[in-house]
Amino acid sequence: MIKTRQGVILTHVYGEAILVAAYEARDTCPYVTVLNEAGERIWKDLEEGKDVPSIICHLKEVFDIPEDTDVEELVKDYIRQLEENGYLYCEEEI
Repeated sequence: MIKTRQGVILTHVYGEAILVAAYEARDTCPYVTVLNEAGERIWKDLEEGKDVPSIICHLKEVFDIPEDTDVEELVKDYIRQLEENGYLYCEEEI
């Protein structure tokens, strides 16, 4: 299961989605990170407890993604980046 780190808040400033590390999260991840539209959607899905296959399905519904795009690998790479930066943690390998 993939979990978002407690103390990381998704907010919007002038139309941009931003992750803000508050409280104890400041010790484990960058204070602020800007997300693009797909990144915001992935973050919201993770907050809802969705797994990678569900996130991929949702992205394909919301965005016009070319057929030859390896969405699964892109999503997994993005989640790994969020984990490496401390914004979330994975209880198992994705």
